Amino acid sequence: MAKAKGLAVLLTTTALTAACIFPTLAAPSSSAPGTPDVRETILQLLEQRALHSDQIDWPAARRQLTQASSTDEADRIVTELIARSTAHHGHWIRTQAVPGAAEEKPRPASTQHVRQRNAEADPPGPTRGPEDANDPIGWIRVPPFLDNPSAPRELTRQRRQAFARMLQSWLRSEDQRRPCGWIVDLRQNGGGNMWPMLAGIAPLLSTDPKHREVIGAFVRGAEHQTWRIESGQVLLGDRSPVRLDSPVYVLRHPAPPIAVLFGPRTASSGEALALAFRGRPATRSFGQKTAGYSTANVPTPLPDGSRLLLTVSVSVDRNLKGDGGKLEPDVAVGDAVEAESAARSWLMAQPACRGVAKAP
Repeated sequence: MAKAKGLAVLLTTTALTAACIFPTLAAPSSSAPGTPDVRETILQLLEQRALHSDQIDWPAARRQLTQASSTDEADRIVTELIARSTAHHGHWIRTQAVPGAAEEKPRPASTQHVRQRNAEADPPGPTRGPEDANDPIGWIRVPPFLDNPSAPRELTRQRRQAFARMLQSWLRSEDQRRPCGWIVDLRQNGGGNMWPMLAGIAPLLSTDPKHREVIGAFVRGAEHQTWRIESGQVLLGDRSPVRLDSPVYVLRHPAPPIAVLFGPRTASSGEALALAFRGRPATRSFGQKTAGYSTANVPTPLPDGSRLLLTVSVSVDRNLKGDGGKLEPDVAVGDAVEAESAARSWLMAQPACRGVAKAP
């Protein structure tokens, strides 16, 4: 993977698969100036950059495309090549699927606005009743955060910040009860922009707020670019893709034991979050295998106005381990209630929770 200073990785869910996304790359020039052949452009990009490009016979693929008897057949061939060279994580977003920038005008993005837009169906954290006030376990459900690729840059920045603030607000609220351990629920996180999510839950990912800490990386071959936490901010290399505009929250009891829940609906950036917790001290995962899209895509504009999500690297954990496939939980538990129960039992057995009274 070519190194790029200030690389900003975005994670987006597509209609078919959740997609981890790098910044836009310039598409190669078309072989026919003025009438660009978008399919040939896609083939060039796949051949040059796709993670599994070496598994395709590209001369044969071009012959097959040239011999296509219809536009539909040509599109089917291109779609199959995208799937094969990206392990089914890349995707061609057609022109009509890309909303126009005029659809949305800049306006302030409040935490409440982002809560409604991104988390209405699956808000962060459980709904607690009065009977849960003494629960010794903190809980946060991390929903996906979806960017609008055509929204103005400033509005996009505001929304990312607001989402991260929303997560930290929930952490702060839960932390007032002084929990001895935490459950992080990623079971419904199917993808999106990972940076607001990581920025929001950074207090849980960090084990030493005073020092820089690697929590993961993007890897291709011998090259990698790390995700870090420093002074509560999440960094990609040496820059922060989402910098909070308010003081970063620090847990009352830093480095608590954490149980992570994930399953088959955990995909792409949801898997990236799971990887960020993997290898963290006093951390254990429960549930089922994830969807298997723990790779990263580049959103690339094409000559006809459509976009190609181009898979270029593998997401790995803080020990730089990962293969781009499904993540295995430390404890395989099929039933959702059983997974939560197993997570609680493990947490209550940890030194920080021993002797703490269980909630009634």
